[in-house]
Amino acid sequence: MIGEVLDPERGEHVPAVLLAERLLERSAPGLAATGDLDLAGELFDRLRRSGGGAARQRAAQLRRGRLTDVVGELARRTAAA
Repeated sequence: MIGEVLDPERGEHVPAVLLAERLLERSAPGLAATGDLDLAGELFDRLRRSGGGAARQRAAQLRRGRLTDVVGELARRTAAA
């Protein structure tokens, strides 16, 4: 997860990962109440390590500079799911 996003509470740009961490913290009581806090934490950690779909799309485009590679990667992942 790279780049900056607009923090809706503060009206300033912050690292995307920081805003996502704050969202997870803020939603923790509700997630805990439904038994989903551990899962949400695991999924967020995975996203933080892998960079998520956007990182995969950037990598696919950087390999040969072709948008068709990005579309092909999306199609392969969708078909495998």
